[in-house]
Amino acid sequence: MSAASTIRLAIRTLPETFDRSRIVTVIETLEQELYEGGVYASATADSVTIEISVRTEQLLDAATILNELGLL
Repeated sequence: MSAASTIRLAIRTLPETFDRSRIVTVIETLEQELYEGGVYASATADSVTIEISVRTEQLLDAATILNELGLL
């Protein structure tokens, strides 16, 4: 069993390319981008934060992808 890490993103800081009013679509897009980059993640959101759970050994890969998307 591998350890999991959580990346938290403030919804209010999402770049203009992400439609904050369609958070489900944003989550699906993030999960798809991560998956296509070889990172298996799940994302959830509340009213202010998106939480992305990834296996700890994939944390660097996830951060790289999120950085490329302008999220970090």
